[in-house]
Formats: sequence, structure tokens, C-alpha cells
Amino acid sequence: MYSIIVCAHGDLAESIKKSVEMIFGEAKNVFPIRFVPGENVEDIKKKLAETIEVNHLKETLIFTDIFCGSPYNASAAYAMTHEGIELVSGVNLPLCLEAVSNQTIKSLEEIVAWLKQAAPDTFKVLRDELQAQEEEDF
Repeated sequence: MYSIIVCAHGDLAESIKKSVEMIFGEAKNVFPIRFVPGENVEDIKKKLAETIEVNHLKETLIFTDIFCGSPYNASAAYAMTHEGIELVSGVNLPLCLEAVSNQTIKSLEEIVAWLKQAAPDTFKVLRDELQAQEEEDF
């Protein structure tokens, strides 16, 4: 079973974990890491290392909010020097729910492939959905 770290700006990581727990109940293997003003990439790398070491995490999926933002850059630097880590940017609640619900079913490699397929379904535009529905009705 893989663990999940959500590393993001401000309160986003904690909020995503709370939202996951609102839907699924306690999420023991989800660890939020916040990036706050005054911190830098090295601070985040230290938080990542501490979270992974203290919780004895082996296979770990790290979600970050923005590609090439500080949480992503710190996570990428950490992942490149440690085994068993996958990094995905663009975290949102639907992707987190997919990852959490598959923790005991899929391997780390399988969940990343699954999330790549699921990602387009997490973004919907109302006008597109209404138009598709109209086209189906004809």
C-alpha cells in the first residue's frame, strides 16, 4: 500500500485531507505538508524528509498544487534522490479521492497510470456538458 503526501501552498494540503475525510472518513495514510510565506525549497524538502522518516513511508505518491511551484520543485528534488516516490502536480479533490480509494488495490505505478487517465474527467465545463446532453437528446 502506498502513502499519499499532499504538498501545497497555504492551507490547501490540510483542506484537501479534511475534504477526503469528510467523504471517506479517517485518512491515516494521507499527510499534508504546507508551504507558507518565508519558507523556501529547502524548508519543504526538510518537511518531506521528516514526514517520510517519522511515518516510515516506503511507497509514496506526492501530490503538489502547481507544476514548477516551490512545493513541486522541492518534491521533485527529493524524489530524484529517493526510491519509491512518484510525483504528480495539479492536485484536486477528485484525483485525491481516486488515489485514496485505490490505496489497497493498486500499486504506486498503477495509480499514477490510472490518475493520468482519470485527470481529464476531473475538469468539466458546464456549457460543454449541456451541449453534449443536447446532442444526445437528438
